[in-house]
Amino acid sequence: MNFLERLLHSSPWWADTDWEQRDMSLKSARSAGFNFRHLDPSDRASENMPPGSISIIRGPRQVGKTTELKLLVADLISQDILPRNIAYYSCDDIVHFRELISLVETFVGTLKGTGYLLLDEITSVKNWPRAIKSLADAGRLGNVYLLLTGSSAVEIKRGYERMPGRRKKGFDRAFLPMSFTDFCRAFHCEMYKTSLFHILSDESAFRAYEIEAYHVKKELSACLHMYLKWGGFPMVVRDLVNHSSVAEETLSVYRSVIFSEFEKQRRQISVLLSLLRKMYSVLSTPISYSALSQDTGCSSAAVVQAYTEILSGAFLGFVLPCLNLERRLPYPKRQKKFYAVDPVIWQIVAQGTGLSPLDSATKAEEAVAVHLVRPFANTWAALGFIDSLYYWRSRKGKEVDFVFYLAQGTEPFGVEVKYQGRLSGWDEQSIQKGIGQGLLVTRDSFKWGKVCHIPLWAFLLLYMEE
Repeated sequence: MNFLERLLHSSPWWADTDWEQRDMSLKSARSAGFNFRHLDPSDRASENMPPGSISIIRGPRQVGKTTELKLLVADLISQDILPRNIAYYSCDDIVHFRELISLVETFVGTLKGTGYLLLDEITSVKNWPRAIKSLADAGRLGNVYLLLTGSSAVEIKRGYERMPGRRKKGFDRAFLPMSFTDFCRAFHCEMYKTSLFHILSDESAFRAYEIEAYHVKKELSACLHMYLKWGGFPMVVRDLVNHSSVAEETLSVYRSVIFSEFEKQRRQISVLLSLLRKMYSVLSTPISYSALSQDTGCSSAAVVQAYTEILSGAFLGFVLPCLNLERRLPYPKRQKKFYAVDPVIWQIVAQGTGLSPLDSATKAEEAVAVHLVRPFANTWAALGFIDSLYYWRSRKGKEVDFVFYLAQGTEPFGVEVKYQGRLSGWDEQSIQKGIGQGLLVTRDSFKWGKVCHIPLWAFLLLYMEE
């Protein structure tokens, strides 16, 4: 097929007004039994998508990027954009950057007015930034809004670093698995919206939320149990909503997602699995790269670090360093904490092994970690790693699970997860004396004070409203 035929094939709305009913991605989304969108309404408005701009979306494979692009096409058509001025193309079958140039120029040649070109998995194309830069410099993108997606933060970062000043008003977004708030909505279980830091600073608001929470506690607890075990990848949530279990076929899809990122980097899958299983056994516990290299097939700490950087670059996991409070910088050589972006990854890692199931406290801590990371997701996508969330440990070995700064120049804020076992006096003191301010995330207790206690489900809901 020539490039025009390729565009016609991948953009059926040019000729078919009922394309949404036949599109495989949208059919799958409808069968899920719930509505979920990654992009905010403002990002989907045509007036916020000016011609000449280049926007970039990143996130792990099978997180819903393709579905979101198809939904965006429907949004644009509903805003009276001429269907033939909108094109979608998956770049998986484009080998050379010159093919990409020809594809874009073919689309530009068909336009009557402003065009919207959505290129999926752009990082599949070798030297793709060279193509986009060449087109921008030649003025070929002046009448086109270009939206690119990719699963590799590192490759995308390299790309836009080579396009300084050429992206104009384009945005950057990172798509992660569904938050607990979105997960609850899929099961039609919702709590009224308020701000975490509002209820932490106002006792009357804290008490009002506690009273309202009483009426939906049972439903929220049931959702939390599923979420801690299976997480929020859309296909997984679809299975849970429709069948109350996750199909082996779905797990196979996400197993391929994990392996494919390492196969592209020519890394050994056997070593990867061995390393992930070692991480599984020490999840939430600080450990060094050197210690992780033992009994995993990794020849050195440097090899472990290389594997963890691929995990982070593919949005599959992240590393938290220990914070030096005095310098407000991480210790470069101290032990790190490792987390997956979603618990289904650990389900896949442990499958078919003798590994014990993760305990509730560990799963709770990881859920808090992932939600604390969400506001920093765009930074993660830009850098390829997390640079704004830490843990803290005193010289006497006392620890606060998570530490971050609410804004530049402010005091650090600590979050301690105490989901299992009895609370002790030190649980509050570790925050109050070590960090200065923060909160305790517990199994089910509300408590107002200098260090507030809130249940895990409440934290996961409230933090996402910030």
